[in-house]
Order: sequence, then structure tokens, then C-alpha cells
Amino acid sequence: MIAYRWVKGEPKPIREIIPVPSPGPGEVLVKVQAAGVCHSDITIMQTDRPAFFPQWERFTLGHEGAGTIVAVDPSVSQSHPSLKVDTYVAILGCNPCFERTCNFCSGGKDQLCRMHPKTTNFPYGLGRDGSWAQYVVVQAACIIPVPAEGKAVPPAAIAVSTDAVLTPYHALTTCMRVKSGQTVLVIGSGGGLGLHTIQIAKNCIGAKVIGCDVRPTALSESTRLGADFVGRPEDIAEILQKNSLIVDGVVDMVATQQSFELGLTTVKEGGIIHILGLDAEILQVPVRGLMFKDLALQSSFWGTKQELAEVLEHVAAGRIKPEVETRSMELAGEVLEEMRSGKLKKRVALIP
Repeated sequence: MIAYRWVKGEPKPIREIIPVPSPGPGEVLVKVQAAGVCHSDITIMQTDRPAFFPQWERFTLGHEGAGTIVAVDPSVSQSHPSLKVDTYVAILGCNPCFERTCNFCSGGKDQLCRMHPKTTNFPYGLGRDGSWAQYVVVQAACIIPVPAEGKAVPPAAIAVSTDAVLTPYHALTTCMRVKSGQTVLVIGSGGGLGLHTIQIAKNCIGAKVIGCDVRPTALSESTRLGADFVGRPEDIAEILQKNSLIVDGVVDMVATQQSFELGLTTVKEGGIIHILGLDAEILQVPVRGLMFKDLALQSSFWGTKQELAEVLEHVAAGRIKPEVETRSMELAGEVLEEMRSGKLKKRVALIP
């Protein structure tokens, strides 16, 4: 089969022909129908940084995947009887161990399991062979069937739901605990995660949303997807004053010093600033500014299996409509270049 792989020292994905894998104990073989592209893929391809995977020479990329089960190890029929050949599924890319003795998996933070520095395994597409291929082997515990009412949802939408939707869903529901009627400021609202954040806050929680972006097209998209108010960073103070709005929480999808300070000045006393952006490696935090407003400063990583199941229910019901466009998997390298240069308007899913 054709696979697009991380190869040590190479700045772009490498196309290779490798055997179709066979599922081992507790695993299933998925025929990939779509695989998402993420900023994390750009990060791990950067050869000017210390190697993320020093013990690896190569692996197949792709941590956002969706497809159809084509083979099941016999042991799976007892442990996961709902997983059968032809089942339409999403893949939980973080690849938790789900052992009872694991502090992360038993403590409701299974998305952190494989990120432990002493792990002997890795997430799919981030150390372990992922979905930028025609087939991928996945442990059955990391497979979530698409709800029956979601059978018509395209694989591209399901694939990006496993990260681009799951990540802000985890941030809003589990970390920030946003409630109906509260007001959320989304900085960077027109990006791949921001547009989904608007839909989750509006359609799944019932919050009021202020979208903030520097691009006029991004503001238009934010309005289209349900933002109650939109504006550039310099407009936010006036929007709050004119509409008597109080910002309960800020989701910063940019994470520059400027975006962080915007959140700090606009959020209410006792509010929350949640950082999901990766633009700056280091932010300067004014300690007194946080202290005197009694603020909570948060960040988060990916989302849990239970949350992904909830996300798929929302997607199947139409409350979340993932913003995604498709490209041939042959264009994986070009898509990464477009993402790096800021040319992409939506998330992209690769089709084998």
C-alpha cells in the first residue's frame, strides 16, 4: 500500500510502498477513507528542532483518521462486540492504554496516556503508524463507531472531528465548564479550531460567542457559523461596551503575546483564559494582572474517548458541522506547505 511517512531528517513526508498490516490481538484493520492534516504535522516535520522521536527512523503520519473496518482479530469479538467488518468508524489518535493501573486512563485523562515521557508506545501518526495510508491497524479500544444517524456524514468530517473538533470540545466542556448563557470570546475565531469552537459553544452549550480575528473573511465565516458578535482585536472593547457584554471565558486560538494580553484585559474578574494556540513558544505572564483579577489560566491537550463519542453524536445530529475540504493524499506535502504559509482557509482531509 502507499503511505506518507515521517522519515528522520526529512523536511517533508516521504511516499513509500509498505505492506498492508495485519491486526494482532485486540486490534482491527481500518481501510482509511479520510485523514486530517494538523499543525502538529508541521511541527514534527521541522528538522531545525531536536528530534521528537529519537528512537524512530520512520513511521506513517496521520493522527486524525476515519474509515471502515475490513478485518478484526478474533479476540475483538468478545472485548468489543460492536466492532465488525464494514463498521464506519473514527479513530482516537492519542492511543491510550486503557489499563486500570494507568493513572491517566483510570482518572479520566486518557488523552494524556501516551504523552508520558516514559511511554513505550505513541499516538497514531505521532510515533506509531497512522492514517496517511490506505490502511491502518488500530487497537479496538481506540475505535469509536459513527452513530447510525451519522452514516451520511462524509469521512473527511469524521476524521477532523477526532482532533479539530475534539480539542476545543474538551477545552470548553471539561476544562472551562462553560454554561448556557455565558459569554465566550474566541480569539482566532476564523481558523480550523476556532470555527468549531463557535459551533460547540453555540449549538452544544448555548453560550453567547464573540468572534475575534484579523482577517475580514474569517470574521464573515465566524458570523456564518453562529458568532453573535465579531470584530478585530481593536474592536473588542467597543463591542463589549456597546452591547453590555461581560466575557466569562476566553479561548485563545492564536497564543501570541498580543492575543494573550487581549484576553487578559477583556475577561471578567474571576474568569478563565484558555490557551489552545501555538504561535508563541513562550508567553510573558503579568502575575499581578492575573492575581488582581483572580483569573484562571488554562491550557489543554486533545480530548478523551468519551468526549469523542459525544462529539460524534453532536456531528451526527448536525449540531456541529466540521469545516473541512478534501485533497488527494498524494498532495500531503503541498497541503503542509499551504498550512505553513497560512493559505488554508479550512481544515484539510486527505483522501487515499
